[in-house]
Amino acid sequence: MKTNKLNLTERARNGRNGVQLVYVLNCIKDSARAYDEGLTFDNDKEALKWFFDCFNEEFNNQYNKRLFPSLSERIGDYLKGLPSCCSVTYWDDSILNLGISWGVIDTKEGRKAAKFLENYWNVLGVRICQAAQKVGLNPYQFAV
Repeated sequence: MKTNKLNLTERARNGRNGVQLVYVLNCIKDSARAYDEGLTFDNDKEALKWFFDCFNEEFNNQYNKRLFPSLSERIGDYLKGLPSCCSVTYWDDSILNLGISWGVIDTKEGRKAAKFLENYWNVLGVRICQAAQKVGLNPYQFAV
């Protein structure tokens, strides 16, 4: 069976990382901006390229590059500002529910839940970079 490298969603359904990759891809595809602009994406590569174009235009300036030298951390901070091109879960309670559904945490209380909340934004940044690499994009062109 031959898989389409451009559609990561079809290949990444199993495992924690796969679920997280599918989550960020769906957040991009189902974003308010994509809806408002009437965008549909033929594949995941198109969606990710569009996300990086928005990110680069809106947030990836020299000041933010100095403030957040790590690309995945910079993307995480961008997502904290609720960009219209990626509709991620934002409220702590909803984030904890997401962590439970992913199997990362068992409960909304305790040290593990607090650590999940602390790392949530960076994890999303990492997953977006990983998704881009898996479909043949080089996200690190935006690192410098």
